Amino acid sequence: MMRLLRHTLCLLTLATLAACSKEEPGYNPPARADRTVLLYMPGQSLSAYYKNNIQGIHTAVTDRALGNGRMLVCWQPEKQTSAVMLEIYYDRNKRRSETKTLKTYDDFNAGSAADVQRIFADAAELAPAQNYGLIIGCHGKAWIPASGGVLPYSLRSAEPDDDVWTTAPGAKTTRSFGDTGYELDITELASAIETQSFRFDYLIFDDCFMANIETLYDLRRAVDYIVASPCEVMGDGFPYDRIVPHLFEGNGVLSSLEKACWEFWNLYENDWRSTIAYEQSGCISLAVTAQLDALAKEMRRIKDKKQAFDIDALQYYKGNVTKLFYDLEHYVTLCCNDQGVVDDFKARMELAFPVSSRHHTASFYSAYDRRNHSVNYYSGVSVSEPEPSAKYAAENQQTNWYRDTH
Repeated sequence: MMRLLRHTLCLLTLATLAACSKEEPGYNPPARADRTVLLYMPGQSLSAYYKNNIQGIHTAVTDRALGNGRMLVCWQPEKQTSAVMLEIYYDRNKRRSETKTLKTYDDFNAGSAADVQRIFADAAELAPAQNYGLIIGCHGKAWIPASGGVLPYSLRSAEPDDDVWTTAPGAKTTRSFGDTGYELDITELASAIETQSFRFDYLIFDDCFMANIETLYDLRRAVDYIVASPCEVMGDGFPYDRIVPHLFEGNGVLSSLEKACWEFWNLYENDWRSTIAYEQSGCISLAVTAQLDALAKEMRRIKDKKQAFDIDALQYYKGNVTKLFYDLEHYVTLCCNDQGVVDDFKARMELAFPVSSRHHTASFYSAYDRRNHSVNYYSGVSVSEPEPSAKYAAENQQTNWYRDTH
């Protein structure tokens, strides 16, 4: 009898082991996802913040958050010359989010358009989908040429505080400065996106100053929607734990991006005291790129109707002596002497930058002078043309926006 019992127990144990060995894997990636979202975070100067951003995604990725979608992250955790493509997914067996490495890059340069183009192509190859979204989180200087990140001494003012890209001692971290020598011009980024065999529906810039008309105009053919800030973004960036679920909702791209804009603003408007890294500083907007050609056409009407105005009254978005980024709509209202033309421009602005996605706190923080600056007029997008100095005047006149509007 005992021998029979032992034999029965042995069979039960073997059966259990066999069942365990055939257990379904905790994650089976779809052959073709509904949506793949890539978060690309180049450089290392913001690595501590990047780690927090990735942790935020882990918090967001639950059993239902992604649906039939896939969330990828590409960043440079080790050094400037390497990168890694990761997927963050939900493991049903472990009942938590997990990370797996999809590809490593041992020879990568974030300042090479070809390398960045390859990263984007690999995302689609590794996680094919019906629709794609792109988030870029790093430094940002809008349309300013990569070579102009730090002014040459020959162009600097004699005033010691007029070095355009030097932050004030002791300033809190914003995303307005990055890794010198590893930057792309906006036209190069646009080309890297446009040459893909697929199309990103949208681009979210988790960077400073990128809601800038010279910048957005260069990207108008590359993506349908762009979410960005006209001023500096605090080092913590977007609240990924809050926005990621919205990006995989099935209510349409525009609805998802509107919610992402609101979540960004709400964090800095209402939750900024939760960490000393925050300031109550959060300005954001959504650009509908299909409307930007028509907006340029309206801007051309203004070139022959300009009047003198007080530039000190114009809303700006950068601290220190050189303001560089001014509110586009406010500029038009002050410089144009034809109210009918101004009204037409404002109407076109509402189509290009929906009011429902223009959010701002009462002020914005600038690391360039460690101060908060009031937001008294807000259209959600900046322009650099009014800058009275000669620092970037020649370069600005070479931008596609300037040439198409003058």
